[in-house]
Amino acid sequence: MIHLANILIATDDAGFGDDLLGKLRRHRYQGQVVSSQEEAVAEAEQERPDIVLLGSSIRGGDPMTLTRMLRASSKTADIPVCLLASDSSSELQTRALGVGISDVLTPPISETKLISRLRPLVRLASMQTELLQRAQVAQKFGISIEPHRRRKDDRAADRILLIGRETEALAKHLPNAHLSHVDDPYQAEDELENRSYDAAIMRPNGDPARYLDLCVQIRNNPRLFNLPVILVADAKEIDEDTAYQHGASGYFQDPADPFALNNAAAFLVRRQKQRWLIREAFGDAETPSVKDPATDVFSRAFFDAYVAQRVTYALNHGRSLSIAFFRVPDVENIRQRFGEEQANHLRLQVSQWISGLLRVEDMTARYEENEFCVLLPDSPESEASLVINRIAGVLAYTDFAVRDVYEPVKVWVRVGSAELEVGDTVESLIARARQAMIA
Repeated sequence: MIHLANILIATDDAGFGDDLLGKLRRHRYQGQVVSSQEEAVAEAEQERPDIVLLGSSIRGGDPMTLTRMLRASSKTADIPVCLLASDSSSELQTRALGVGISDVLTPPISETKLISRLRPLVRLASMQTELLQRAQVAQKFGISIEPHRRRKDDRAADRILLIGRETEALAKHLPNAHLSHVDDPYQAEDELENRSYDAAIMRPNGDPARYLDLCVQIRNNPRLFNLPVILVADAKEIDEDTAYQHGASGYFQDPADPFALNNAAAFLVRRQKQRWLIREAFGDAETPSVKDPATDVFSRAFFDAYVAQRVTYALNHGRSLSIAFFRVPDVENIRQRFGEEQANHLRLQVSQWISGLLRVEDMTARYEENEFCVLLPDSPESEASLVINRIAGVLAYTDFAVRDVYEPVKVWVRVGSAELEVGDTVESLIARARQAMIA
């Protein structure tokens, strides 16, 4: 069965574990429950789940000790660990931060909150898995990638944007971070587009819908969609479930507990910095030897080697995988009207737009003369279709400035996608996606 993630649940409360497992399965996650620390370590090392989800107690140990053991093993050091705590004490959260737990969920824990908080951890795990897979293929092409980079924790370097009026109280809770302020969501959108931040904290002042809309815009922005966002709001204006449904990464009722807010920001920023490291490592694979020189995306040779490995991995592990095609017939029209150099310039611009509107873990390659292929790991076809149609829409509304062509150039793009199914081969998956493109 194809699923979105594999989650290991470690708790000695059988009823709690079974209830969690039921909630996860409703959202296409696969899980397994173990009751002891020994079982959890053995299962994590053997199966390498995407996330280890800890209850507040476990036979033969405790959540902190288990996390230390997972972090000490090279096989499990990168697996995100999430603690479902039985209380919301700041001391517990500080200890969890110290041992390397990735997130702490405190009561009450609704299903909306659970899935919303797990989703970015799944994304982080997907990035790490994809990096490991890409490193293996890159090695065959003589390229070395270090997939397990570490950055020393440095709270003074945390870059946090505070959004809303009267944010001085929030600033006092974050004494070690480098803070910037904007008054309203419209300013925030421009600021986030032009500067890099590790997290944003919103304290709505005025119409709360504008702040929820900004959350949604961030999640739909290819450059910002991983950005952690904490909402500190009056519960009468924005409740917890509503905040998470609109893409918030964390939620506090105003006024926020200062220690809890500081710890929550620390958890989120540390994860965001790990994402930056993974992004840097992905860049190591992008050497001229595996790139198409005319478009600066991956070559067909590298793509063919990679897609073969990724299809095998996805089938063996029951993971979602989608593939998409973009065909740009207007490039040939430009070639016939203006020449080869102008066609090459347009093709390069189109490739840059496509790759720039995708996640770092997605792979773009030049498949044929004026055709690009995109591999989207851990993505069902419904998500892939939304992504490629959004990209096609952006391309259609873009005026391209082509060298020595003294008029705006518009392009029309044909798109098609398909999701990997049980029994598929690389050839059958690609055939379905290309058929969808010409249908």
